[in-house]
Amino acid sequence: MKKTLLFLSIMVSTIGLSACSEEKDPNVLKVSNSSDDIVGENYESVISELEEIGFTNIETKILDDLITGWLTKDGEIEKVDIDGKTEFSAQDDFQKDSKIVITYHTFEKEETNTNQKSKETNVEKVEEPTTDTSAESNKEETSTTDKVSPEKDKQVTSDKPAESSTEILTANNNEELAVILALKDTTDPKIAEFAKKYAGRTIEFDGYIANMMPHGKYKTRYDILINVGDYRETNFSGPDFKFDDVGMLDLNLTGSEIPDTIGYRQNLFITAIVDEYDENPGLFFIKPISTEIR
Repeated sequence: MKKTLLFLSIMVSTIGLSACSEEKDPNVLKVSNSSDDIVGENYESVISELEEIGFTNIETKILDDLITGWLTKDGEIEKVDIDGKTEFSAQDDFQKDSKIVITYHTFEKEETNTNQKSKETNVEKVEEPTTDTSAESNKEETSTTDKVSPEKDKQVTSDKPAESSTEILTANNNEELAVILALKDTTDPKIAEFAKKYAGRTIEFDGYIANMMPHGKYKTRYDILINVGDYRETNFSGPDFKFDDVGMLDLNLTGSEIPDTIGYRQNLFITAIVDEYDENPGLFFIKPISTEIR
């Protein structure tokens, strides 16, 4: 009988201890979704869900990098940071007052867009070749009126060749560019020679998107492979040009009919700055100035 009572006492004590150990700390909460599940969702929905769970310290960070109709939706989450942790699993524990920062994509404000367009216009004006002869006449008249010294005259004369360096290179006005655009070997030494000689210069050519993929883990930054001419499945020519780590604003899309999305096979008219040629993968890196849909 005594043994039975002792056994029952032990059982009651064990159950009591288990109940105590299972009591939840009201200041510790579990997230219902992993970081991978949250990325790509709408930020407002995620905020509502986190608040329902009980989290009290939620902030937002805006990436105003969207353009109408692009692949990423307005309000789509790029990442979630909980107390400095950007990778977590469903049911992970966090303090209810943990600092949560939700970074999401949205559109630029109209004022910002206006400033951006103004900058783009200025860039194009700088790169455009000047052919206005009346401007040169005005320079000469100003020079005579101001009685410029012979030394200054020499300086003006020496500056004239530099003006030609702003001329946009095309297959029509630059034989070397015409040659590399027609090459069949993307590792031909002529490409490296051209890239080194004309680094920083602006080139124009017809091309198309041969490949397009996200840059690293980003959803609105891309690596875009550009081939020469119109899209085709055979008879490729020219270097493998590459836009590296670019967003939609970087492309400066133009044209009478800009589609909702762009991607593989899209024909373009490229205006870009020569960056560098990497012989190992055989890629010719260029930086976009403007990209016309055609």
